[in-house]
Amino acid sequence: MDWNKMLDKIFKQKQKKVFINMVILLLCGVLLILIGDITTSLTNSKKTKAKNTVEVNTNAQLVSTSSSYEEKVKKDLTDILSQMEGVGKVSVMIYFEGGSESVPAVNVNDVNKKIEEKDTQGGHRITTENSKSTNIVIISESGGNKPFVVKQVNPAIGGVVVVAEGASIPHIRENLQNAVKTVLNIPIHKVSVVPMKRN
Repeated sequence: MDWNKMLDKIFKQKQKKVFINMVILLLCGVLLILIGDITTSLTNSKKTKAKNTVEVNTNAQLVSTSSSYEEKVKKDLTDILSQMEGVGKVSVMIYFEGGSESVPAVNVNDVNKKIEEKDTQGGHRITTENSKSTNIVIISESGGNKPFVVKQVNPAIGGVVVVAEGASIPHIRENLQNAVKTVLNIPIHKVSVVPMKRN
């Protein structure tokens, strides 16, 4: 028996097994990486779709709020004041300072670069570059492009006039003034309460 031939044969078989096992492990690793990438991209895709849906819904809500804000405040105030005891019929006028303002989403790119230069004579120079650019975020909706609105700023209230049947009674007039002041968060000198004329 030739021991050298037997040992060579055993080592060659072991090397083949080791090589095959390494290839299998490598393929398993590649497969796991691919599965992880696919899972991550699907998750990010779902998150992006959900985020876009929220943004569009928020935008639609802000636009509808903007167009009817003044009427809603007037209606709500009239409704609440008419429910107060002894007030009777109520008519309300609200003066708004300015109009509604939409605040668009903004993408800000702020780049700062620092460059160090040395020349052959031992000179040393540092240059700093700062650049900032601002772009309004645009969305496509209904066949057109428009800015994505993140916030709606409603106009400030300049004054309120309340005409009520029961306003001729002093404590009811005071209650009306206090209610308007509290609900609209305005100083009392901007609230005028007067009695309604009798027919």
